[in-house]
Amino acid sequence: MNTLKKFLTNEELFDGGKDWALLILRVIPSFYLFFYHGMGKITAGTDTWESLGAAALSLIGISFGHVIFGFLAALSEGVLTWFVLLGLKTRLASFFIMMTMFFAGSYHLSKGEGPELAFIYFAVYFTLFLRGPGNFSLDANFES
Repeated sequence: MNTLKKFLTNEELFDGGKDWALLILRVIPSFYLFFYHGMGKITAGTDTWESLGAAALSLIGISFGHVIFGFLAALSEGVLTWFVLLGLKTRLASFFIMMTMFFAGSYHLSKGEGPELAFIYFAVYFTLFLRGPGNFSLDANFES
């Protein structure tokens, strides 16, 4: 009966369950964001970065710095995902990934495309930004 009560309440299912949940929330989305989106962007070069930057910045009327902002988007998806995956500077890395996903989702929405994947990633990294990486992280091991 006690186990059933745990399923029906806000009580933690087992000791360290929240830390395991945060580990899973960090590792799986970060791997997929890197593998399917970031790896190609970070290695693509300035033409791709300019295209990325132009796509995002045109939404807010900025017509300069496209390569820099595109590089920052590629950096978020291609490098900072590894920071989150490892739990290193998780909140800072999550913040930059959140901003990238917000602009990506807004871009897709403005084009009439499906923005849901970008906004799901946004929600994941927003949760990690608010909650932190948990105890199974490099951040937790370097605190003190």
